[in-house]
Amino acid sequence: MFSWLFIPWFKFETIPIPGIPEGYGLHVFGLLVATGVMLGIRVTENRARRLGLRAEVISDFIGHVVIIGFIGSHVFDRIAYYPERVLKEPWDLLMPWRSLSSFGGFLFAVVGAFVWKYRRKLDLTIPLDQVAFGMPVGWFFGRMGCFSVHDHPGKITDFFLAVNPYHYGDLPVGPRHDLGLYEVIWAACMIPLFFFLDRKPRPYGYFIGMIALLYSPYRFMLDFLRDADATYFGLTPGHYSSILSMIMGAYMLWRAYNRPITTVPPAMLEAPSEAPPQPSKSKRAKAARAR
Repeated sequence: MFSWLFIPWFKFETIPIPGIPEGYGLHVFGLLVATGVMLGIRVTENRARRLGLRAEVISDFIGHVVIIGFIGSHVFDRIAYYPERVLKEPWDLLMPWRSLSSFGGFLFAVVGAFVWKYRRKLDLTIPLDQVAFGMPVGWFFGRMGCFSVHDHPGKITDFFLAVNPYHYGDLPVGPRHDLGLYEVIWAACMIPLFFFLDRKPRPYGYFIGMIALLYSPYRFMLDFLRDADATYFGLTPGHYSSILSMIMGAYMLWRAYNRPITTVPPAMLEAPSEAPPQPSKSKRAKAARAR
């Protein structure tokens, strides 16, 4: 059914660089992920600047969130999905290039936010809201990286967006859902939606709640399409994470409107630009005589 619409198999491993041995060129996955991080940060900082927030404060917050989130993303993935491998090779936790978990990244990004809050003694809702606004942009390119190497295989299907024939190594086993592609589509819809929603003033915490509420049910459904994932009582770690994320998103949205932040700490605000020095009375009189 609709087999002629299937997406043909492809895989972008590396871009060859003259003078570099084959297989050691520019890694497409890493390039797309790095692009997503940089563009997501740029969108975050631009919105923060427009709201009058200090760029150094936002950049400092982003550093905590990205670094701790990246490390935790791998640790969560290995413990939740490959516990037997961690027990056998615990040093696997120190190899983040092997795999990452989106919900692990979210969870530890929040941990990074609380570390920042503890160190800087400032409320985390305001900067975290800026990060949430820029996240769909970063997510789009990050999941494009996943799609480029097809590292999120789903079940066999006749759905017209299936990749056919899907490969495990060199073995064709398709057609299958590609869950990386489905998240690319989600992010592509969220980017214009967030920019549209941002046309009106929103309370701090609004975009934290929105991204959680819009991503969690979508991810919950996608996890039913995953192939051979670890399950606990019939559900994957992603299912449980989605439920928790939906609850937290609903709470953040309720809090944004019912307990809004009305005062931004001065340490988070850009200093008002100094007015140009006014000429003295004698200089004004001299200028008037000259005219």
